[in-house]
Amino acid sequence: MRAIPLVLGVLLVGVVVWLAIALRGGPDPDVVIYCGVDPDQSQSLVQEFRESSGLVVDYHGETEAFRSIGLPQTIESQRNNPRGDVWWSNEIMHMVDLASKGLIDKLPAGMAEQFPQAWRDPGGRYIQFGARARVLLVNTVLVPDPADYPTSVKDLLDPKWAQRDLLTTMAVPLTGTTYTHAVAWLTRDEKDAWAFFEAVGKAADAGHMKLVKSNGQVMNAVADTSRRVAFGLTDTDDAWIAINEMNAPVKIIYPDQGEGQPGALLIPNTAGLITGRPHPEAAVKLLEWLASPELERALAFSRSAQIPVRPGVEVPPDGHVKRPGLEFRAEEVDWEKVGANRDRWRDRLAALLQRD
Repeated sequence: MRAIPLVLGVLLVGVVVWLAIALRGGPDPDVVIYCGVDPDQSQSLVQEFRESSGLVVDYHGETEAFRSIGLPQTIESQRNNPRGDVWWSNEIMHMVDLASKGLIDKLPAGMAEQFPQAWRDPGGRYIQFGARARVLLVNTVLVPDPADYPTSVKDLLDPKWAQRDLLTTMAVPLTGTTYTHAVAWLTRDEKDAWAFFEAVGKAADAGHMKLVKSNGQVMNAVADTSRRVAFGLTDTDDAWIAINEMNAPVKIIYPDQGEGQPGALLIPNTAGLITGRPHPEAAVKLLEWLASPELERALAFSRSAQIPVRPGVEVPPDGHVKRPGLEFRAEEVDWEKVGANRDRWRDRLAALLQRD
């Protein structure tokens, strides 16, 4: 019987060793990056930086389930003895929260000026680049007439879809970009947002809307015509996977472009220097690479098709990466206010919309 705990102990040690090897760029790192971006998007890019700079980079990523919370908590717990140098996140609310607590340092002189004014942190602590848009993904078999396409996020609640025996879908707004979208909306117009989310709960209970756990599940539901989901709310990176890799019969709609409507929400990547970082000079080199037009171009040409915030950055010639201000209107967002509200409405949203 004692063999079982011994075997389990050996397995545990093996897992720990494997994780250490997987996350470390070398035994004596020159710089440590905490990365809250999908590993399949970020690891190859960080490897390019390793090769071009010659620096040994210790890469710490997260799993899908814990990306939004795990590394921010790690940075906060290491406040008195920081081990990371650079924080790269695709969830801007967490960057704003860490910066407000003094855990993100000032940017190097002149770095913020590389970006348009609308994409600068007022406190000069982090950069914003390579955004995802919140979009409507429409199944063009179930909704064949372009004149019938939804144009607003609120169209998820239009009763005509249920009358046609069709569903709409969105992720429960408790994690990821769906939660960021909810907090941004609540910050902009709390009364309007609560009216929408309360109606979403009723539509889900009536069987007219399908609430799922992630944007990827939204994409899969819309892409599969047999599931009779007319359209859903998701991100451009998931939407482009449906189009480019699944060859699904779907179309992307940038919502709320009409007069009096807010525009499509863009959620950027962010990056900043961790206060008290152990490798200050190498950290600046890594952040300069993240701030480069070449990195933003690489994100635009990647499978996630992220949207450059700088108008001069090249995008794929086929036009599938749209430019804000030219091909669609982006929502104006005060991310400092949104970030300050990060946890304000979470419990109420959970009570209203969680369906476990």
